[in-house]
Amino acid sequence: MGRSERGAVLGPLESAAMDVLWRAGDPLPVRAVLAELNRDREPPLAYTTVMTVLSRLAERGIARRHRAGRGYAYEAALASPADIAVRQLLDEHGEAAVASFVDHVDGDARLRERLRRLVEGR
Repeated sequence: MGRSERGAVLGPLESAAMDVLWRAGDPLPVRAVLAELNRDREPPLAYTTVMTVLSRLAERGIARRHRAGRGYAYEAALASPADIAVRQLLDEHGEAAVASFVDHVDGDARLRERLRRLVEGR
């Protein structure tokens, strides 16, 4: 999947920041994410770079931002890269994406049954 004007895929730094948030489990301030990203990085990233990346992830609904003192703490809003991809696909293509997905699943009895169970369980 390519990058659209709306940024359909995560860039390398966004992916790295999300990996930090997924591993943490709890909301992290920008400084904690920065420290983790800079652990083995030369030259180190600037605080403002990481703050901007996290802010943009929050604006896109991929991360959540909570007030923490004078700044913010961030946590993952979506559970995995697959969740991000599905959400972005639905945002861009809506009902057509769902119909296409069902058409593709229809050819595999095991996947069709799994999808049926998931839908009925909700």
